[in-house]
Amino acid sequence: MTSGERIKKLRERLGLTQSEFARKLNYPPAYIYQIEKGIRNPGLSVLKRISETFNISISELIGEKEEFIITEDDESFLKKIIARLTPEEKEKVLKSIYRLKKIPLIEIPILGYVSAGEPLELEDILEPIDTVTIPEDESRNVSFGLFVKGDSMKDLGIEDGDILLVNANSQVESGSLVIAMIDDKATFKRFKRINGKVLLEPANEKYEPIELKENMDIKLYKVIMSIKRKKF
Repeated sequence: MTSGERIKKLRERLGLTQSEFARKLNYPPAYIYQIEKGIRNPGLSVLKRISETFNISISELIGEKEEFIITEDDESFLKKIIARLTPEEKEKVLKSIYRLKKIPLIEIPILGYVSAGEPLELEDILEPIDTVTIPEDESRNVSFGLFVKGDSMKDLGIEDGDILLVNANSQVESGSLVIAMIDDKATFKRFKRINGKVLLEPANEKYEPIELKENMDIKLYKVIMSIKRKKF
């Protein structure tokens, strides 16, 4: 659906004629007609005015194929509205911006869940349970993603429902955020070497560190970044 089609749908939902709609926006009726017919591209400044006039999220107005020129004023506006969006709306707006700037995108498979708390038993995953789209240049070292379950890393701002992007091949150093596979259970912690001990440290005082011992079957995968998502 184009922005023009989305604007027409909004106008009809509001029960306004093209003239009434245009008058509220201080635009000529012919201009609204041309936008709805796809003769003219509305541009971000028009979407901004519609968003503010009718108290609607700009994410509901952005079409899937338009190309916009992003002015300095538009950039300032976008920064303000993005801060107020839900995770789903933010993802939609950012995808649109990436398309407008011709930024290549890539889908990263999400392979399951990892516990930010007590280690979580693993289940065999035959195929990704979801995907997350990110700019291609941010995905060079990313192997897969995992959903977070639990709150043991909340003091780092990583909460239940967020996505962790993981590099399965990167070397893990002391201080790295890691997915630790311990005897076929997975947990998300910070890897630390302290006074001869090897620890998995939480970022929540409710949880105790996990000490790694030689008799454990351990694999460590480095977490590259986290992405905020709506909680389950």
